[in-house]
Amino acid sequence: MGYSVAVDDDGAVYVTGKTDSPDFPTTPGAFDTTLNGYHVDAFVVKVNPSATGLVYATFLGGSSEDWGYGIAVDDAGAVYVTGDTSSSGFPTTPGAFDTTFNGYKDAFVVKVNPSGTELAYASFLGGTSYDRGHGIAVDDAGAAYVAGETTSADFPTTPGTFDTVYNGYSDAFVVKVNPSGTGLAYASFLGESSPEWSSSIAVNGAGAAYVTGETFSSDFPTTPGAFDTTHNGGVDAFVVKVNPSATGLAYASFLGGSNCDRGYGIAVDGAGAAYITGETISADFPTTPGAFDTTQENSFDAFVVKVNPSATGLAYASFLGGNSGDRGYGIAVDGVGAAYVIGDTSSSDFPTTPGDFDSTHNGYCDAFVVKVNPSGTELAYASFLGGSNDEYGYGVAVDDAGAAYVTGETTSADFPTTPGDFDTTLNGGQDPFVAKLAMGSGPWPLYSIFLPAVCRTDT
Repeated sequence: MGYSVAVDDDGAVYVTGKTDSPDFPTTPGAFDTTLNGYHVDAFVVKVNPSATGLVYATFLGGSSEDWGYGIAVDDAGAVYVTGDTSSSGFPTTPGAFDTTFNGYKDAFVVKVNPSGTELAYASFLGGTSYDRGHGIAVDDAGAAYVAGETTSADFPTTPGTFDTVYNGYSDAFVVKVNPSGTGLAYASFLGESSPEWSSSIAVNGAGAAYVTGETFSSDFPTTPGAFDTTHNGGVDAFVVKVNPSATGLAYASFLGGSNCDRGYGIAVDGAGAAYITGETISADFPTTPGAFDTTQENSFDAFVVKVNPSATGLAYASFLGGNSGDRGYGIAVDGVGAAYVIGDTSSSDFPTTPGDFDSTHNGYCDAFVVKVNPSGTELAYASFLGGSNDEYGYGVAVDDAGAAYVTGETTSADFPTTPGDFDTTLNGGQDPFVAKLAMGSGPWPLYSIFLPAVCRTDT
């Protein structure tokens, strides 16, 4: 499975996920070319800009299970990965802030050097219970920001942060790792008396972190003046901005209606507006007048939301979906404020646009790729992505030219690959995929490839 994708200024693409394939196509000189455990290793892959080959591909893990969930890349081409591990022998590096496995499952934070030949640093992150890193971002100084979830009362918070006390059954966390990986610049819980999970994180130029996820807590720590300070239903999405020192929340708000709402992906633009996608089963989800879809189509829809920079209101909020189930997992934003969303849909009438490369639903569940115009009033581009079996879209990134890079998983032998790419054949029951889409300049993807991983279907 490919869970997260990033792109650099040259158009090279970076993917992380998980594989249980001993013959996953690692490259000579990569820091780990052998599957480590019986079941699952994380992987880290760099695809060249034309998708004709792998610059590097490596396993990442120890003797037990390891999953890669989030990836980011800095200006020098170093890659930052987070996920979770149950491997006590996960490959930490000397001098990293935590080189000892703490409990049942730990989050991890890893920086891979630009050539993929070694780990610049690798560290556990967690306490004595369960910890998972879901999202990662990196700032201009090379500090990594990580969001995830923990059930560890002894999760390693730092003095002076906005919440150093474990609140309930499960808390979200927000962490900043210093550029050398030797210490935590800050680490804080995020939550209250009921469970929380954080799914994604973004960072602006000033070092403020933006986080989304879900909360069951009616007393989740919202801030005065935020657009929604009242818990709406059983589970709400949330949107939080953490100030650069993590001494307080610049803003924190619920996001949802009277039923169930979950935030899965977040991005931030140059003006400080936050963009969120996820799923909702709330017919009264707070859509805005003039948004491209203000009516829930079925039991659950994806949603796309833009929060104004002060979080006092929604610039736009819209459903996204058709007559069956739809989820938005990943979101990115370009330089003019257009939002790019990836997810999955089982709706045959999912709203595609003229001129897209695939306007026909292909199987029970297809991935989708959508571009929302800057005002949120219409879909600039919307397409299915899949074959005759099932696809799930998880991660999206966008380059300066407005091309979208997406990853996910497919079980379709007829997934629409493109000629000349390094792997155009389904290798097993389930493969990760990587695709680059021009988003309107042509009927087909610029490239679309399998990542050749013969995944067992019993895990």
